[in-house]
Amino acid sequence: MSLWARFLSVRRAAALAVMLLAAQAIVVGLTVAHGRAAATGVAEGERPLMLAIGVALLTLAPRVWRGARTSTALAIGGLIALAGLEALAARWAPAAVEGTLAGVLAAWSALREAVDTGGPTEDEWLAARAILDAYGTDSLSPFLLRPDKRLAFAAGGVLAYRVIGSTAIVSADPVGPPGSVEAILKAFRAHARRMGWRVVIWGASARHLDVYRSLGMFPVRAGEEAFVDPRSFTLEGRAVRKLRQSVQRARRRGWSIYTRLGREVDPALEAEIDSVAARWRLEHPKILGFAMSMGPFGSELRADDLFALARSPEGELRAVMRFARCGDLLSLDTMQRVGETPNGLNEALVAAAITAARELGVAEVSLNYAGLAHLLRRDRPRGRLARALSRAALLPLRGHFQMDRLVRFNDKFSPDWRPRYLVCESPAALPSAILRVLQAEGHLPAPRDRRAQLAADTRPRTRPIARRPASPREPVGSPR
Repeated sequence: MSLWARFLSVRRAAALAVMLLAAQAIVVGLTVAHGRAAATGVAEGERPLMLAIGVALLTLAPRVWRGARTSTALAIGGLIALAGLEALAARWAPAAVEGTLAGVLAAWSALREAVDTGGPTEDEWLAARAILDAYGTDSLSPFLLRPDKRLAFAAGGVLAYRVIGSTAIVSADPVGPPGSVEAILKAFRAHARRMGWRVVIWGASARHLDVYRSLGMFPVRAGEEAFVDPRSFTLEGRAVRKLRQSVQRARRRGWSIYTRLGREVDPALEAEIDSVAARWRLEHPKILGFAMSMGPFGSELRADDLFALARSPEGELRAVMRFARCGDLLSLDTMQRVGETPNGLNEALVAAAITAARELGVAEVSLNYAGLAHLLRRDRPRGRLARALSRAALLPLRGHFQMDRLVRFNDKFSPDWRPRYLVCESPAALPSAILRVLQAEGHLPAPRDRRAQLAADTRPRTRPIARRPASPREPVGSPR
């Protein structure tokens, strides 16, 4: 038997012991209730409390078996209280057993915290990188390698997750060979059951909804992601007049906007990019993200990733956008600006990246995910009353999540909007799933959150073996 299997068997044996001790406490309480206090040594006044503790522990035992953290903590408290009552009655043997069991459960809880927290090992990370290189075609696939996520492997594939409370939040769809998603998820859910976790998939795409439903899971549309086809993108015409003005404004003010592939980034430019990232993180101490970006973590330097860069009239690098390459598409990761920048600079950088993507033969560029965008977009085929009611219902959330702002920004590029889903175990689990996702994304504080301790980049950047000279392609302006 493996060490992990032994660890799980200890938990289950402890749960059975809790059940037996609870039954004993109930029997003792009921015995006293029938007037035989002398036989048990328990005072008449302690009967209701012992009976109540016994019933409570009996109720908690199945949840302790599953590994639920709150129930385990309550069971520890109940065992300590029960041991205290037994000691008052001079029942030293039962008190010792109950106290020892409380200690075992407390040690198990502490050990589980140590096991379940942290990122992947170097070997796991390299194995996941190889799988992503072979099969990672979804726009969220590159972000499975964040160092605050753990990795689970099965059926030749991988999924990334983070545990908060007793919920394992899976980051987007599993990645693996064609047809392997069901097997990967089945294996992980079996592991989650052994650990006492509920499973939530955050940022799932529509392509695997049938698989999730066949496994008895419950998908809810949580928002939409904007995709742009570089082949049809243009800055000509009245429909993109404001976008064209943003590009021209940056040029008139002397800003240089250009693009570089990862293989074209020399050490000097890499140092500048790192400097912008470090300064931006200092200016933004609360950085959001989990499934759809690298968030506060540095990204490896990949040869086919695309960087859109902006230099001030003085030649200082002030803005960097990174687009991660995955299959035939580019996925926007970071948008970092420092110092004074002109209005519309982000739009100009995205336009430059899309133009470069067309020259590179990239099929699609993924921009921001916008939560609940399907309820906010004006082009949705809904009546005015339905749209007005939806917007009014979402009004309290706008100040916290900037939903309208993201929708308006993305709409400037005439994207194709595609749904993303939150998938949970059942409709009843939806409120808890939403809470844990908001905690994972950083909108709400998470218990025992260690992301700040991981904020330093724990992965060395992977440099391409060979570099080419910087490309002369500069879609808008030129570097100074």
